[in-house]
Amino acid sequence: MRDTPAEVPAIFRSLPARLRVDRVAGYRGVFHFDIRESATPHWTVVIDDGACTVGESLEGEPTCTVTMTEETFLSVETGQQNATLAFVKGRIRVTNVGQMRKYDRAFYRFHDVPDDG
Repeated sequence: MRDTPAEVPAIFRSLPARLRVDRVAGYRGVFHFDIRESATPHWTVVIDDGACTVGESLEGEPTCTVTMTEETFLSVETGQQNATLAFVKGRIRVTNVGQMRKYDRAFYRFHDVPDDG
């Protein structure tokens, strides 16, 4: 992950490799992301019993929809901004807080993926 550029598409496409399989066994969630001001604003992330797929569009019925600007997304993903604080300040909007908390725990942070060796 250290060589992955801090760009919206690259960050979303890195999610399957960052999935913490032990935390999502038996869980299914569909997340729609609307990243405003991004050249690629719409993403669907599906977590399904230990697997993660990512699509560059809004697909299926979401269990949670997440909306934020590209600037907020990148600053949260790169560790420059705390996601909870951004949510409290209204910079991140979610339709289902419980599902978003499960999503948050399901992945290693983009900036904090452990080395393989």
